[in-house]
Amino acid sequence: MSPLSILLLVLAVAGIWAVVELALTLRKARTTLDEVSHSATEAMDQATPVIAKLDGVVDELQPALREVTPLVEKIEDTLDEANTGLGKVNNILGDVSSATHGVSSVGESASRIIDTATSAAVGVVSKVASFGGITIPEGQQLIGKGTPEAEAEAEPEAGKAEEQPAHKGGYVTYAPVTPESNEE
Repeated sequence: MSPLSILLLVLAVAGIWAVVELALTLRKARTTLDEVSHSATEAMDQATPVIAKLDGVVDELQPALREVTPLVEKIEDTLDEANTGLGKVNNILGDVSSATHGVSSVGESASRIIDTATSAAVGVVSKVASFGGITIPEGQQLIGKGTPEAEAEAEPEAGKAEEQPAHKGGYVTYAPVTPESNEE
């Protein structure tokens, strides 16, 4: 045998082997493609009812979605009206606050006038009593011998506060009386 014949024989065997390998590879590829195709078909078959249900849901939502826009507009109108109402309430409360402050100022002025008039009347009574020779016992002296400001300045010191009645807001406050102190 010549080397050329051996070479041809080896090439023929290699060619047959390559064709067999190619046939086996193609067969395996066809099987794999069939399996993939079968799996894809099954997946599509399972997805079809889900897609049909989703279509039904979307169809059912269409009327509701059409109603959302008018609903949002109504909500905006309601919020605008509420804001307007709150603005009016705020203005009313501001007016009430101004009026209340004015009434409070008038009340304070009236209180000062009454205190001054009372102090003056008490001062007159004290003067008349002193001219008439009437002595007012200690602890029962009339207050109001001047203006409220003068009375506040004439408040007794802390040590004398226990001995004399306390003056608070134009009233005389006496120390509590116990049964033992009445017997003496």
